Amino acid sequence: MILDMFGHYVEYKNYHITEIDHGQTKPFILDIHYAKRMPSITHSYGLYRNKKLVGVITYGSPPSPTLSESIAGKKNKHLVLELNRLVLKDNKKNEASMLIASSFKLLPKPRIIVSFADEEKGHTGIVYQATNFIYTGKTLNETELVDKDGNDFHYRNIGHLQKNNSLNVSLVKIRKEEHKINKIEIANFLKKYKANYKNKDLDVLFHTKDTAAHWFRTDQGFSFPSIDNWIKLKNILNFPEIHDEIMTDYELVPSRQEIIKKLELTQKKIKPKHRYINFIGNKKDKKEFIKDFRYTVLPYPNLDSKP
Repeated sequence: MILDMFGHYVEYKNYHITEIDHGQTKPFILDIHYAKRMPSITHSYGLYRNKKLVGVITYGSPPSPTLSESIAGKKNKHLVLELNRLVLKDNKKNEASMLIASSFKLLPKPRIIVSFADEEKGHTGIVYQATNFIYTGKTLNETELVDKDGNDFHYRNIGHLQKNNSLNVSLVKIRKEEHKINKIEIANFLKKYKANYKNKDLDVLFHTKDTAAHWFRTDQGFSFPSIDNWIKLKNILNFPEIHDEIMTDYELVPSRQEIIKKLELTQKKIKPKHRYINFIGNKKDKKEFIKDFRYTVLPYPNLDSKP
């Protein structure tokens, strides 16, 4: 193996791995990868066999800031990268693990890498297991968006459309810092003041169906009352103002639901994805990452024949 003085090049027998530009990744990502969609790319590397580009790997920002914080905590969330594409032309033996391991040597350090194996496509993450990633279980996502032609439409694209409101949809209230709120604390707080009200009674008062029950749950089924519903709920349950500031501080943003409706998008049920994480850096960095690590390390799922 050869690494240049700047850490930009790794070489093996008949192979070398080096940084490439985004344009070189497009034929692999758009023509070979099943998603047929360019992700957010911060770093990209190519695998050359006998001087011919035969594979690419890309890293970018994770799907959401809350994912980064849930993995690394507030202090290190800026160090989280998602390994979001790994594409090989021929997928010869050991090429995938060679490309991952070599790209780790070329990435700026320290970094925390997260990647997902798509069970919908029959993947369990054999290549991540072969390269010593930590397995942390499956995601909670159960749906994805598809357009009227049946093509995948990434949720991140909704955010892009919200930024410029190019579709001219109406504005709705969004809680500014909802990602910082402790869900269990809020659920227990509301339960404390629920008194004799039944969930069905509250649904009648709020003109909702099977909604109120989620405000009092302390498991994954919890959901926040909307800002307007929080204010109404306070008047009904007469609870103190302890959480009012963060629960009612909002900004106006273009409506996600109207964007979805205008684009004629629908939700499709999907299988959850397997989540893998790796720490790259020196011993001190890794020790720091492990100290703030938020997930439980689990045994690897059964191997499959796909990376």
